[in-house]
Amino acid sequence: MTKRRAALTYELALTKVAGLIGWPLCADILKVAERTVRNWSDPDAAANIRIDAAEALDLAYQQAGGTGAPFLEVYATRLKAALVDCLGSAQAIADAAASAAKEGGEAVAAAIRAARPDATDADYADAEREIEEAIEAKTGALAAIRNRRRAERGLLEETLS
Repeated sequence: MTKRRAALTYELALTKVAGLIGWPLCADILKVAERTVRNWSDPDAAANIRIDAAEALDLAYQQAGGTGAPFLEVYATRLKAALVDCLGSAQAIADAAASAAKEGGEAVAAAIRAARPDATDADYADAEREIEEAIEAKTGALAAIRNRRRAERGLLEETLS
């Protein structure tokens, strides 16, 4: 019985390549045993295909007349989805904004302590550190907003094309 392979998996990409060029040729190209290649296509196996092997098989697939590049398509789609999730999400913006607010408040408090007539060198150093942390946090919030904007534009452009 043939195991089902989930969509957008390297196991399915390998099965697609092998369906066109055959398991023996896959093994020959990669200079590994056919059993090794078959294990890489098994979703229940611990072993996974190496990136250089996936690249070689994408090229062989193309040379054999295949359309697309199965491994590249899986990688690109999964990476894009992950980037949208982690960099372009509303949650990422909210988390970054919360951090910016916290760090900004701490920076203002430290700056007020440094402004007092009895401020010490430690107060000045603390204010400098807190202000640097606030700048970093606000830069992170700006990046999260820009990433979401880019992600939404990219998804919109893909939808329209």
